[in-house]
Amino acid sequence: MIIIDDIIKKINADFGENANKATTMLIDSITKVDYLKTDRVIRCIIFLAKGNLTDLKEYIEAATFDTRDVMLWAEYDGLKANEHPKRVRDFNKPFDECSNDVKE
Repeated sequence: MIIIDDIIKKINADFGENANKATTMLIDSITKVDYLKTDRVIRCIIFLAKGNLTDLKEYIEAATFDTRDVMLWAEYDGLKANEHPKRVRDFNKPFDECSNDVKE
């Protein structure tokens, strides 16, 4: 699997000295679970993990169960009770473009 540039840059920025371990965790998971192999899902997982390897593992597991969960958590705000969720990010786009002009 080839990981595209914006994802590699984000992993390096967020995980620092643990970037190689984070990349290995992602690649191992993607190899085992084919439907995790989309840039959108990978970006959502990385965004949610915020540089924490333990959180990365948990979000990979959540995505393995249902990718829609991590996409909802990463791309939408207002997920608390009595709020209407609003899409604020689109991880179909690279990290540097994901918050620009989001349309539902």
